[in-house]
Amino acid sequence: MKTSASNSATSFSLALTALNAFNQGYQYAVAQLASVMRPRAESPAEAANRLRLWADGCYMSRPGYAADLRAAADRSDHHAGNKY
Repeated sequence: MKTSASNSATSFSLALTALNAFNQGYQYAVAQLASVMRPRAESPAEAANRLRLWADGCYMSRPGYAADLRAAADRSDHHAGNKY
């Protein structure tokens, strides 16, 4: 015959097991959501193109900065072996 303390300990152990399972499920769901929301890595060609677009946008107000951005994009393409 089980005592009241034994029943209480068993109930507590089952509650902890259920809570642990819930916690693991929650962690898995958050990790999956984070992986879906994470942007994919940008290729070197895409990064260089983004620099060129940025340079086009600031050419009229800051031509020296735009030239630096274009030079950085050209260097990136050269190092990656891309031809622009």
